[in-house]
Amino acid sequence: MLSSRRNSKLYFVRICASLLFVVVTFAMSSSASVAAPTATIETCFAPEDDCAAFAVQAIDRAAHEILVGAYGLTTGSGIVEALLRAHRRGVEVKLVADRTTPCGYNSGIDLLASTGVPVWIDHSARIAHAKTMVIDGRVTLNGSYNWTRGAAANSEDLNLVASPAVAEAYAAHWRGRQALSVKFDRREDWCRAGMR
Repeated sequence: MLSSRRNSKLYFVRICASLLFVVVTFAMSSSASVAAPTATIETCFAPEDDCAAFAVQAIDRAAHEILVGAYGLTTGSGIVEALLRAHRRGVEVKLVADRTTPCGYNSGIDLLASTGVPVWIDHSARIAHAKTMVIDGRVTLNGSYNWTRGAAANSEDLNLVASPAVAEAYAAHWRGRQALSVKFDRREDWCRAGMR
Protein backbone atom coordinates (compact mmCIF):
# COMPACT_ATOMS: atom_id res chain seq x y z
CA MET A 1 0.00 0.00 0.00
CA LEU A 2 2.85 2.38 0.83
CA SER A 3 4.50 1.72 -2.52
CA SER A 4 1.24 2.39 -4.42
CA ARG A 5 0.91 5.80 -2.65
CA ARG A 6 4.51 6.62 -3.55
CA ASN A 7 3.87 5.57 -7.13
CA SER A 8 0.71 7.68 -7.38
CA LYS A 9 2.51 10.71 -5.85
CA LEU A 10 5.44 10.20 -8.19
CA TYR A 11 3.03 9.88 -11.13
CA PHE A 12 1.26 13.10 -10.04
CA VAL A 13 4.58 14.96 -9.75
CA ARG A 14 5.65 13.74 -13.20
CA ILE A 15 2.34 14.84 -14.74
CA CYS A 16 2.60 18.30 -13.10
CA ALA A 17 6.22 18.68 -14.19
CA SER A 18 5.33 17.69 -17.76
CA LEU A 19 2.44 20.15 -17.87
CA LEU A 20 4.64 22.91 -16.45
CA PHE A 21 7.29 22.16 -19.08
CA VAL A 22 4.70 22.35 -21.88
CA VAL A 23 3.21 25.62 -20.58
CA VAL A 24 6.61 27.29 -20.12
CA THR A 25 7.85 26.12 -23.52
CA PHE A 26 4.69 27.38 -25.23
CA ALA A 27 4.79 30.73 -23.41
CA MET A 28 8.45 31.26 -24.25
CA SER A 29 8.10 30.33 -27.90
CA SER A 30 4.92 32.36 -28.48
CA SER A 31 6.14 35.51 -26.71
CA ALA A 32 9.53 35.39 -28.42
CA SER A 33 8.01 34.96 -31.85
CA VAL A 34 5.48 37.75 -31.30
CA ALA A 35 7.90 40.21 -29.69
CA ALA A 36 10.81 39.93 -32.09
CA PRO A 37 10.98 37.23 -34.73
CA THR A 38 14.41 38.54 -35.70
CA ALA A 39 16.41 41.28 -34.07
CA THR A 40 19.94 42.54 -34.13
CA ILE A 41 21.07 44.23 -30.93
CA GLU A 42 24.06 46.48 -30.39
CA THR A 43 24.91 47.81 -26.94
CA CYS A 44 26.78 50.80 -25.58
CA PHE A 45 27.87 51.32 -21.97
CA ALA A 46 28.80 54.72 -20.54
CA PRO A 47 31.15 56.01 -19.29
CA GLU A 48 33.39 53.43 -21.00
CA ASP A 49 31.91 54.05 -24.48
CA ASP A 50 30.74 57.19 -26.28
CA CYS A 51 27.00 56.49 -26.20
CA ALA A 52 26.14 59.97 -27.48
CA ALA A 53 28.13 59.22 -30.65
CA PHE A 54 26.40 55.82 -30.82
CA ALA A 55 23.00 57.59 -30.79
CA VAL A 56 24.15 60.27 -33.24
CA GLN A 57 25.21 57.60 -35.77
CA ALA A 58 21.73 56.06 -35.65
CA ILE A 59 20.06 59.50 -35.98
CA ASP A 60 22.31 60.43 -38.91
CA ARG A 61 21.18 57.27 -40.76
CA ALA A 62 17.47 58.14 -40.39
CA ALA A 63 15.64 58.64 -43.68
CA HIS A 64 11.96 59.24 -42.82
CA GLU A 65 10.96 59.50 -39.16
CA ILE A 66 12.31 59.69 -35.61
CA LEU A 67 9.94 59.39 -32.64
CA VAL A 68 11.75 60.57 -29.50
CA GLY A 69 10.79 59.90 -25.89
CA ALA A 70 12.84 62.07 -23.54
CA TYR A 71 13.16 62.50 -19.82
CA GLY A 72 16.29 64.62 -20.21
CA LEU A 73 17.31 66.39 -23.41
CA THR A 74 20.11 68.93 -23.41
CA THR A 75 22.34 70.60 -25.94
CA GLY A 76 26.05 69.87 -26.04
CA SER A 77 26.07 66.07 -26.34
CA GLY A 78 25.52 66.09 -30.09
CA ILE A 79 22.13 64.39 -29.86
CA VAL A 80 19.95 67.52 -30.08
CA GLU A 81 22.20 68.77 -32.84
CA ALA A 82 21.80 65.48 -34.75
CA LEU A 83 18.01 65.68 -34.37
CA LEU A 84 18.13 69.22 -35.80
CA ARG A 85 20.23 68.01 -38.76
CA ALA A 86 17.75 65.20 -39.38
CA HIS A 87 14.83 67.64 -39.27
CA ARG A 88 16.60 69.99 -41.71
CA ARG A 89 17.20 67.20 -44.22
CA GLY A 90 13.49 66.33 -44.22
CA VAL A 91 13.25 63.59 -41.58
CA GLU A 92 10.03 63.91 -39.58
CA VAL A 93 11.28 64.33 -36.00
CA LYS A 94 8.67 64.30 -33.21
CA LEU A 95 9.25 64.49 -29.46
CA VAL A 96 7.33 63.57 -26.30
CA ALA A 97 9.07 64.78 -23.14
CA ASP A 98 8.64 64.90 -19.38
CA ARG A 99 7.00 68.02 -17.95
CA THR A 100 10.27 69.18 -16.33
CA THR A 101 12.44 68.75 -19.43
CA PRO A 102 11.82 72.18 -21.04
CA CYS A 103 12.80 74.01 -17.87
CA GLY A 104 16.11 72.23 -17.23
CA TYR A 105 19.55 73.73 -17.72
CA ASN A 106 20.60 73.74 -21.42
CA SER A 107 17.30 72.15 -22.45
CA GLY A 108 17.19 71.39 -26.15
CA ILE A 109 13.42 71.41 -26.36
CA ASP A 110 12.97 75.12 -27.08
CA LEU A 111 15.62 74.91 -29.81
CA LEU A 112 13.88 71.94 -31.44
CA ALA A 113 10.43 73.53 -31.15
CA SER A 114 11.64 76.85 -32.58
CA THR A 115 12.86 75.10 -35.73
CA GLY A 116 9.52 73.37 -36.31
CA VAL A 117 10.00 70.03 -34.56
CA PRO A 118 6.64 69.16 -32.97
CA VAL A 119 6.99 68.69 -29.20
CA TRP A 120 4.46 67.35 -26.71
CA ILE A 121 4.80 67.38 -22.94
CA ASP A 122 3.58 64.27 -21.14
CA HIS A 123 1.93 65.74 -18.07
CA SER A 124 -0.35 62.80 -17.31
CA ALA A 125 2.37 60.46 -16.01
CA ARG A 126 4.08 61.25 -12.71
CA ILE A 127 7.41 61.08 -14.56
CA ALA A 128 7.78 60.52 -18.30
CA HIS A 129 10.98 58.54 -17.86
CA ALA A 130 11.23 57.00 -21.33
CA LYS A 131 14.54 57.38 -23.12
CA THR A 132 13.71 56.04 -26.54
CA MET A 133 13.97 56.75 -30.24
CA VAL A 134 12.17 54.85 -32.95
CA ILE A 135 13.91 55.42 -36.26
CA ASP A 136 12.21 54.70 -39.61
CA GLY A 137 9.99 52.03 -38.03
CA ARG A 138 12.94 49.62 -38.03
CA VAL A 139 15.39 50.64 -35.32
CA THR A 140 14.83 51.41 -31.64
CA LEU A 141 17.26 53.09 -29.27
CA ASN A 142 16.45 52.47 -25.61
CA GLY A 143 18.09 52.09 -22.24
CA SER A 144 18.90 54.11 -19.17
CA TYR A 145 20.88 56.71 -21.16
CA ASN A 146 19.29 60.19 -21.14
CA TRP A 147 19.69 62.38 -24.20
CA THR A 148 21.91 64.75 -22.21
CA ARG A 149 25.49 65.91 -22.04
CA GLY A 150 25.81 64.75 -18.42
CA ALA A 151 24.76 61.16 -19.16
CA ALA A 152 28.21 60.41 -20.60
CA ALA A 153 29.74 60.57 -17.10
CA ASN A 154 27.22 58.15 -15.57
CA SER A 155 27.11 54.36 -15.58
CA GLU A 156 24.43 53.95 -18.27
CA ASP A 157 23.37 51.62 -21.05
CA LEU A 158 22.00 52.28 -24.52
CA ASN A 159 20.74 49.55 -26.83
CA LEU A 160 20.12 49.70 -30.55
CA VAL A 161 17.56 47.07 -31.52
CA ALA A 162 17.10 46.53 -35.25
CA SER A 163 13.66 44.90 -35.46
CA PRO A 164 10.48 46.19 -37.11
CA ALA A 165 8.38 44.31 -34.51
CA VAL A 166 10.17 45.95 -31.57
CA ALA A 167 10.08 49.35 -33.31
CA GLU A 168 6.32 49.03 -33.82
CA ALA A 169 5.77 48.20 -30.15
CA TYR A 170 7.76 51.27 -29.09
CA ALA A 171 6.08 53.46 -31.72
CA ALA A 172 2.65 52.36 -30.48
CA HIS A 173 3.66 53.25 -26.92
CA TRP A 174 5.01 56.61 -28.12
CA ARG A 175 1.73 57.39 -29.92
CA GLY A 176 -0.24 56.47 -26.80
CA ARG A 177 1.85 58.87 -24.68
CA GLN A 178 1.54 61.57 -27.36
CA ALA A 179 -2.27 61.28 -27.23
CA LEU A 180 -2.17 62.01 -23.48
CA SER A 181 0.24 64.93 -23.83
CA VAL A 182 -0.01 68.70 -24.29
CA LYS A 183 1.48 70.48 -27.32
CA PHE A 184 4.50 72.59 -26.37
CA ASP A 185 5.06 76.05 -27.84
CA ARG A 186 7.64 78.09 -25.96
CA ARG A 187 9.82 77.43 -22.93
CA GLU A 188 9.10 80.79 -21.30
CA ASP A 189 5.36 80.24 -21.47
CA TRP A 190 5.61 76.66 -20.20
CA CYS A 191 8.01 77.28 -17.32
CA ARG A 192 6.43 80.61 -16.24
CA ALA A 193 2.96 79.07 -16.18
CA GLY A 194 4.15 76.56 -13.61
CA MET A 195 3.25 73.62 -15.83
CA ARG A 196 6.23 71.73 -14.42
